[in-house]
Amino acid sequence: MLFRSLLASWCFYRGSPRIHAWLHRSKVFGPLLDDWHHYHALRGSMKQRALAMVAAVVVASLLLNALPGWLRWVFFALVAAGLYTIWSLPTIPDDAPPAPRTVEE
Repeated sequence: MLFRSLLASWCFYRGSPRIHAWLHRSKVFGPLLDDWHHYHALRGSMKQRALAMVAAVVVASLLLNALPGWLRWVFFALVAAGLYTIWSLPTIPDDAPPAPRTVEE
C-alpha cells in the first residue's frame, strides 16, 4: 500500500494532475503522501503497519499456494528485500506535527 500510493502519486502527477490531486486529498493516502513530500519519511506507526501487513500477506500466500520449493525461496528473497526497503526508510515520530497539505482542499 505504501509504495503503491507513492508510485501512483508520482505517476499521476506526470500523467493526470486531477488524479494526483485526488490522491493527495484522500483521507487514507493524503497524510501519508504529505508526510513523504514534506519530511521524506514515514511515521513509525505507518511503518509498523506496512511491515505487519506485508508479513501477514506473505505468510498467508506461502501457506495457501503450492509453489515449488525453489520458487518459494525466490519469493522469500524478494519479500525480504521489500521488507528491508521499508525498514530502512527514514522514520519520523508519530507525535511530529502534521505535514503541510501539498494540495489545497
